[in-house]
Amino acid sequence: MPPLAVWLSIAFGIAATIAIIALLAPTAQWRDNAPTVEPESAAPSSAVPLGSTPPAIPSSPACTGLSGALVTATVAPSAGPLMAAIAEFEHAYYVGRDPDAALRWLAPEAGIAAEPLAAGITSIPPGTQHCVAITPIAETTATVHLAERRPDGQRIDYLQVINIRVAEAGHAVITNIQRQGNP
Repeated sequence: MPPLAVWLSIAFGIAATIAIIALLAPTAQWRDNAPTVEPESAAPSSAVPLGSTPPAIPSSPACTGLSGALVTATVAPSAGPLMAAIAEFEHAYYVGRDPDAALRWLAPEAGIAAEPLAAGITSIPPGTQHCVAITPIAETTATVHLAERRPDGQRIDYLQVINIRVAEAGHAVITNIQRQGNP
């Protein structure tokens, strides 16, 4: 093989390895440090399953433009374990601003420790409103569109895939929160 061909083969191999690593690199397990900011009049999502009607949008301004099997800015105890765990966790995080209450909805395997969770809650300005649109895609998995409306009017959206498992007495806990992409 001529020397140029050897160098080209090595360069191609390195480039292919870097591309594979970039595609397979794990995504953030919690909130992305660079959230996407959307204008106030976001276009509605088409995440509602075919054949179903979107739920009524709650009065929270953060809910504007969200759709899913459940859209809520409050808790949802009668929505089933998957949606209840997600709604309760987000409510404890945004409304209660209580790391201990939020931790009750997280399994140890979620990998979210108390200190970073408390720091995340503290980083959200008091008075921030939230809304979560939850669309189940399996018995223990849902796609989630979480929206924050900060007191200064800024809207920040997060798209996630959240997994749960049902623990003792039917209490569900979140086992994984994975960034899905940009809204």
